[in-house]
Amino acid sequence: MRKNEYFSKFSMLSFPDVIQANFQDFFPELNFHYYFAMNVWKPPVEITWYIFWACAVSAGLLSIGFLYRLASLSFFLLFTYINLLEKARYNNHYYLYILVSFLFLITDCNRSFSLDHLIACWRGKKTEKTSTVPKWQLDILRFQIFVCYFYGSIAKMNYDWVIRGEPCKTWFYRVEPIRQLAEIVVPPEYASSVIGHFFSAGGLLFDLLIGFMLISKTFRPMGFLMTFGFHLTNHFVFKIGTFPWVMMATNILFIEPETVSKIPILKNFATSANTSTSRDGKKTQTSKLCRPLLALLFCYVTAQCLVPFRHWLYPGDVNWTMEGHQFSWRMMLNAEDVVLRTLIRPQGGAEVVHTGYQINARQMKRMLTDPELILQYAQHLGRGHLQTTGSPASVRLDMWRSLNNRPFQRWVDPSVDLTTVDYWAFHYPWLEPRLPDSDIDFSELDRIRAEAKDHGKMATFFMDKPGGVFKTTLQADGPCSNISLLAVSGDVSAQIKKMHTHVPVGTELSLPIGGFHRVRTGGDGPASVWAYLHDCSPGHFHNAMMMVSMDSWELY
Repeated sequence: MRKNEYFSKFSMLSFPDVIQANFQDFFPELNFHYYFAMNVWKPPVEITWYIFWACAVSAGLLSIGFLYRLASLSFFLLFTYINLLEKARYNNHYYLYILVSFLFLITDCNRSFSLDHLIACWRGKKTEKTSTVPKWQLDILRFQIFVCYFYGSIAKMNYDWVIRGEPCKTWFYRVEPIRQLAEIVVPPEYASSVIGHFFSAGGLLFDLLIGFMLISKTFRPMGFLMTFGFHLTNHFVFKIGTFPWVMMATNILFIEPETVSKIPILKNFATSANTSTSRDGKKTQTSKLCRPLLALLFCYVTAQCLVPFRHWLYPGDVNWTMEGHQFSWRMMLNAEDVVLRTLIRPQGGAEVVHTGYQINARQMKRMLTDPELILQYAQHLGRGHLQTTGSPASVRLDMWRSLNNRPFQRWVDPSVDLTTVDYWAFHYPWLEPRLPDSDIDFSELDRIRAEAKDHGKMATFFMDKPGGVFKTTLQADGPCSNISLLAVSGDVSAQIKKMHTHVPVGTELSLPIGGFHRVRTGGDGPASVWAYLHDCSPGHFHNAMMMVSMDSWELY
């Protein structure tokens, strides 16, 4: 295999922000864990500080290319360990950083443009062999970045993204400059749809094509400009930390080594790109991969190609069940809201609503969208009750989820005691399937939202299958004072105290504040839809129903 040298170091991820950002995330009463790392040792606070700073020092050494092999090993181990401590901190960005740090460990990115390289030159140890690397090392790094982009595009090939333009329609319409510009170009009533489909199509095509453009010498300059535009937009709209800057920095991997060698400021750091012969005209020795390294690379590439498809092993829509969602480059696909009421029934006692969630905001946000963490928390509550009282208790969840601007639908079977569920089961059958969109008129939902806004109210939509019952309360100790129920489609009735009232479609029913009511759905269709029209914020409305959401959590 012929050798290529390349400008080895793209900008290392910024680690200090990890230290500064919610260090106490790692020390709540409960830590969530990955199923494959349930027994990771959690060190005391003092030791964890040392671990964090040791990881930061390793990142610094990597960025300047000093003591490269030791720095690569320590950063890979420490950063991986830190992320295993708390699953609620998972995101695709950190996963990518771990993968790249592993590749640093098995490649020689310090061969040029590094402090190690300068020291070798100063000591007179610089040779053709110490200044070049095998081509496979550049290729494996390029492969990893290509996978991140390409599999991100595959994940976007779904109904919501391609047909409905969601969640881009929801997210970008809220950005005032974008909305104002769209309303200049098209009539205001079409602005949200145009924005959604424009950014959805652009995001999908970017992820699908950018890897090929960066590989192509012809389209590479255009690819560089597109990466800058794409990632800068993500940075200013979504505020997603270091990831956009790291991905822009990876462009350096796709510049040909010969081109790098011609850049004046880098001439002293990079030697000639002639890899087939040495400077005296003699042929250089061909580099061959040893069998263990070849086997390792084969396993790594195979895993990167197959793991993102593991969601096919689970029934249902992965964006709804979230089974197989992680480690798959499924990024920015869901705009979701979840409301949760946790019900605990001691043995022989009455059912009570659990309110003392001993977790932090980051954990709550992750738990509301991750079935594995939901199960961990429910079983944690069960164990805690048993240890405290000596008697078991059942834990059930009244949990509803809104995915990409759909009405809230039941996400967890409320009849299942999660303390009795097998945590190690391959599939979570206690998750409710997503109801079909056939009974959702999205334009009608938008009309109702706009009309409610004109009357100083907000609309929160729910839907349930025939025979469903939603029992809730409307507490009187909050800012919600005027709440009504509007039947949107299907067969909807309400029970207030002992009075049953059928609510015809398009009709509002005023609800009493300070008491319980039930909403029942019937009929022959797949589902019925109703809306709560309330004169308070979503967070206060969820509080009034004694349900937890990120909107209600952020009020305190």
